[in-house]
Amino acid sequence: MSYLKSNDLFNKIPTEEIYRHIPHPIVIADHLMTPDNMGAMIRIADNIGASEMCFLGDESRHSLGKVRRAAASSRGNIRWFFTEETDLRMIVPEGKTIVAIETADNATCIYDTPLPEDAAFIVGSESHGLSEDLLKQCDMVVYIPVPGPTRSLNVSHAAAVALFEWQRQMILRSQKTEGRSKKAYRHLFFDLDRTLWDFDAAAEVAFEKIYDQYHLKDLGIPSAHEFHEVYHPLNEKLWELYRADLITKDELNRTRFMKPLEHYGIHDESLADHLSEDYVYWSPRIVRLVPGTMELLDYLKPKYHLHLITNGFEEVQHTKLSGSGLEPYFETLTVSEEVGVKKPNPEIFFHALKKAGATPEESLMIGDEMTVDIDGARAAGMDQLLFNASGQPVLGKRTYEVNKLIEIASYL
Repeated sequence: MSYLKSNDLFNKIPTEEIYRHIPHPIVIADHLMTPDNMGAMIRIADNIGASEMCFLGDESRHSLGKVRRAAASSRGNIRWFFTEETDLRMIVPEGKTIVAIETADNATCIYDTPLPEDAAFIVGSESHGLSEDLLKQCDMVVYIPVPGPTRSLNVSHAAAVALFEWQRQMILRSQKTEGRSKKAYRHLFFDLDRTLWDFDAAAEVAFEKIYDQYHLKDLGIPSAHEFHEVYHPLNEKLWELYRADLITKDELNRTRFMKPLEHYGIHDESLADHLSEDYVYWSPRIVRLVPGTMELLDYLKPKYHLHLITNGFEEVQHTKLSGSGLEPYFETLTVSEEVGVKKPNPEIFFHALKKAGATPEESLMIGDEMTVDIDGARAAGMDQLLFNASGQPVLGKRTYEVNKLIEIASYL
């Protein structure tokens, strides 16, 4: 073994291939103080192939000559600049996920967290880290575990660790995609609620309507939002019982408003029934789609046979599809009520496959719930793609995972 210059070695390794479908990241540093760290950040951003390096703060307070010397040749390879702008969304292009590299109470371990493909990474200053205002603007916060006695990382070292962990994840995803490229899917099966249809956003508006219509403020319920906050966890538990066939559709509809009303000391079964009826009427008519839905479907429709599998009520799901413009994209709709079983029971997936004239081997299931969509599809022999909008770690096996719908295009 003999020494080999880095350029000679890296020219043999086609890591740039990962950027065929992946946007280059942005790197941001908040009020760094030392030229050495700033130069090192420019160099790291250059190493990782970032599109730009942004320094938050006043340019006039820094010795730019020292920064350039520390950055060495990287100073001319990448755009780097200063700004005193405090609104990150004025700096970061729309669509990029802002990832903070910081120790914070809501941070997740970077090695356990699927990092987004289209990302802007931000680090804090040497002594104070990121401010609370900047942390609130970030979409994700990740920390780097430090097992040694000194429990803090130099800011440029932290950026290097995080950015190369991001690159490692992107290479693995690229390899998985390339490894499966010989397996050509013909049929794509989608879940509807919280995958394509923004269920929670539509529900919020529906609650505002029924709150005003039935003058719930006069009954002691402070706001539609608070009423929905009480309703939501109770409704989720009832849906779990419904999926497990422990309650009926009628029991679910009758109970899900009765219990929230009782939370406020209101015992009125007739009111609960009216609220349920009007909610079922309004919620599918308030069109709210998950961002990227139409762009993704426009991309997929010419290439694949598209289908839906849903546990939602049949009349409600048909209303959503006809009123939202989604209906023309899908060749079949399989609703649990028509089959007699619900996801994750593999029988509903077998029924949907038969209805579509598809086989498990040529099909991919796309959904947002691990136990309902992903585990059920895997039991039916289908590949699965988890749409994990929160970006939080989720236990369980799946074929693919994305945090934004449009990222699905890079796997197909």
